[in-house]
Order: sequence, then C-alpha cells, then structure tokens
Amino acid sequence: MAATAFAAAPSGICAHPAPLASAAITSARPATALGACAFTPTGRVTARLSAVSAATATAPPAPLPFSPVADGTVTFPSDLDGSKLRVGIVSARWRSDLTGPMVADVLRGLGERSVKEENIVQMDVPGCGELPVAARLMMASQKVDVVVAVGVLIDGATDGYSFMSEAVSNGLMSLQLTAAIPVIFGVLTCNTEEQAVARATGDKSHAVDWAATAVEMGTLRSSQIGGGARAKMSVGFS
Repeated sequence: MAATAFAAAPSGICAHPAPLASAAITSARPATALGACAFTPTGRVTARLSAVSAATATAPPAPLPFSPVADGTVTFPSDLDGSKLRVGIVSARWRSDLTGPMVADVLRGLGERSVKEENIVQMDVPGCGELPVAARLMMASQKVDVVVAVGVLIDGATDGYSFMSEAVSNGLMSLQLTAAIPVIFGVLTCNTEEQAVARATGDKSHAVDWAATAVEMGTLRSSQIGGGARAKMSVGFS
C-alpha cells in the first residue's frame, strides 16, 4: 500500500491525508472518456464476436421464383406439373351459357399444366347454392387433391344475391379449411349482366388462371401431406 502523510492542521480541525508524490504510485488505470469502455478484447474474444456477428447478420433475400408484378395480375411458376394430381370440377348449370365456357377454359388450363384427362372428375349441380355440398361429396368419393368450383351470381332486385354470395363463399372457404383440400373459388359475383359476360367469355376471364392455381395448390397439398392421383369410384365418407 502506498505511504500516506498527514498534513499539519490547526487545533480542532481534522487533518486530511495527502498522497505522497512518489514514483511508486503507478497502479491507477488510464483515464477513460465518460461513457467509453476501457476493455480491450483478446484475440479469442474478438474471434468469437466476429463469428456471432456473421451468424446474426441479415442474409440477402432469396430470389423469387417468379417476376413480381403490380398490375393486378397473378404469375405462376413456369414449372408447374399436374401430371400426378387428381382434380375435381364442380359447376352450376344455372347460366350454363356462362359457366360452360369457364369450365372449358379450366379444362384447357389443366391440360396445359399436364393434368391427365383420366384424372379430371366433373360434376354439375343446379345452382351455386349446391356447390359446397357437391365439392364435399366429390372430396369424399373421388379422393381429389383439389377442387375448382365454377358458377355465376348476378345482382338482382332482391337481397337474394347478397345472401347467396356470402353463403357460397363462406361454405367453400369453410370446406377447404376443414377438409384440408384446396377449393379454388371460380364463382363470379357480378353487379350486371354485362360484367358477367365479360368475365365469363371475354378477355377478363380468369378461368385458365383458376386451373393454374388448382395445380399449384394441389401440388402444395401433396408435398405437405401426401397424395397424388387415386380413384375411388364408390360414394362415401371414408
């Protein structure tokens, strides 16, 4: 311990120790700026810090398998292959002049994605209200990987349009979540006859895209829980 001297003080006043000026007092740490750290990491610590920094660094985003677009259209992977899928199509006969062309476009789109004709199952029902139960029966009896539901609803003078649109969309959505089998929503909900015609038979038709979506989602399901084309011709829920 360094020697300490007491300076003389008048009577009644405490004397404070004063350090001796000696070259032996050398144990003080070097001055460090306020808020700075005087610790200097060793080579081993520096290496560990570098490793942690490299491991936690943000990696550059992986390139997308498709080109991003911002014009409202949807792009699909160019390598979609539906050759191992079994696809179901349920369609409404109401306004078959509109649903018929859409079903034809769906079939064409499935063919373009290598879905085999013998692995496409079709069923038609009177109207859109019957589409959810028809899709459910098809899932149970035909063991499909994906279902495309096709129909048309046109707004009229009553509230029936709103009720039916909501019931059909909710029914099909609930079905695919419960059954874990994708259901592609191919039901047009149009305000006017002109809108329905343009979207069913014109350039605004997305029926071919529904087919591509079916192949993509059917492939996704098969990759996660297994599947593939397999027929079961009997009707049942097993």
